[in-house]
Amino acid sequence: MTEAPRHFTVMFTGQLEHATIPDSDNAYCKYLLVHGDDWSVLDGLEDGISQITRRSAGPSGRLVWNFPLDITYKSTNAFGWPQLVVSVFEVDGLGRDIIKGYGSIHLPITPGPHTRKIHLYKPLSASLFQQFTSWITGMPAEFSDAKFPSSGHGREVTRVKSTGTAVVQLHVMTKDMSLFGYSEDAGPSKMGLHADA
Repeated sequence: MTEAPRHFTVMFTGQLEHATIPDSDNAYCKYLLVHGDDWSVLDGLEDGISQITRRSAGPSGRLVWNFPLDITYKSTNAFGWPQLVVSVFEVDGLGRDIIKGYGSIHLPITPGPHTRKIHLYKPLSASLFQQFTSWITGMPAEFSDAKFPSSGHGREVTRVKSTGTAVVQLHVMTKDMSLFGYSEDAGPSKMGLHADA
């Protein structure tokens, strides 16, 4: 007699495809996967950093990375479903890393291929003096915690400016979720981009 599984497994594979940021000529992306306490990583990396790319010469002006993502989780509870947090930086003429945008999405919950658009934003300085200082130094305001975009705590008082979008393609595979009361049915097929709020 075989023993019943003690957890379900979810595998995410795909790539950070590209970003569209109108005022950026080059960019690299740092990513971080965050999850609840009931989740643990079986295989793969929870964070990474892409190569630096230059804006494409075509009319789209995309910053293309095609940077691979591959991670497998186990859990007994869907609470704390994993989120992908991205931080996009530009390297300026003086070699400084300048933030161009933060964003986050929950990873898809249904098996199959998915394309997600991540809306990017960056924080604004709290006062006119800080705005002037950041303009003089060329160093705009940044979040001190890379996980901040994935959390709702404190976001209601944070002023931000929209800076662009990033696109991620993912393929999701699940195992044994139905044994824990969750559906493993693939959701309705969607063509094109799904903009997560």
